[in-house]
Amino acid sequence: MIETIMKISKTFRKTILVIAGCAFTGFIISCASTNVPTPEPAPEEPKIEEPAPAAEEPKAEEPVPVAEEPKQEEPAPVAEEPVVEPQEEPVVEDKDDEYTRSVGSVAVDRNTFADDKEKVLKIISELDIIMKNMDYNSWVPYVESSSVDYWKLRKNLQKYEKRLPVKGIKLKDLNDYFRHVFVPARKGREVSEIRYISDTYIKAVQVREEQEDLIYYYFNKINGKWLIHLPTNEELNQN
Repeated sequence: MIETIMKISKTFRKTILVIAGCAFTGFIISCASTNVPTPEPAPEEPKIEEPAPAAEEPKAEEPVPVAEEPKQEEPAPVAEEPVVEPQEEPVVEDKDDEYTRSVGSVAVDRNTFADDKEKVLKIISELDIIMKNMDYNSWVPYVESSSVDYWKLRKNLQKYEKRLPVKGIKLKDLNDYFRHVFVPARKGREVSEIRYISDTYIKAVQVREEQEDLIYYYFNKINGKWLIHLPTNEELNQN
């Protein structure tokens, strides 16, 4: 009994010692934790204030685009032609020059010659059409009045009948002269140059190489207009 009590007592003392030890250890830890200085919190870095957003300036209204007018292309510059100074016309001494052949000793300048030739050849081209159509009424206005008066006389026509290559043809009037004399002698012929007898009287000819010119027309300039001259019987006898 006593031993049991003594065992209990020892066990109780051990328990008391353990509890006391634990309590003492807790006290020491508690004191130690009390004396450890609490670390001061690190100072906060000052916050850098972000600049306030700048107030947006009111947007200027964009101008309405104006439709561009189409650009007109400038014309390319035209190269200027060189100005040729007029030179004095040289004196032509070539015997084969048409002007020299046509004028001979008659005092007609080159410009007048060129103008006369152009007008006469134009008349001849018109006469070609008239002859093809055997148009007597259109032919008469091209003939000078003195020739019309001469060849409408029956006695003059009778004299000419002897010259006709075809015998037996009677020339009763100027219309017969046109049909049987004037047209057959000239229709289809080529006239290329003129020859001055005077400055108002010329003959239109066909030029033949190494042969005499063939004369197909005579023209008189009357009041500035070239008209056909029909040689009289007397003039034909002289040739």
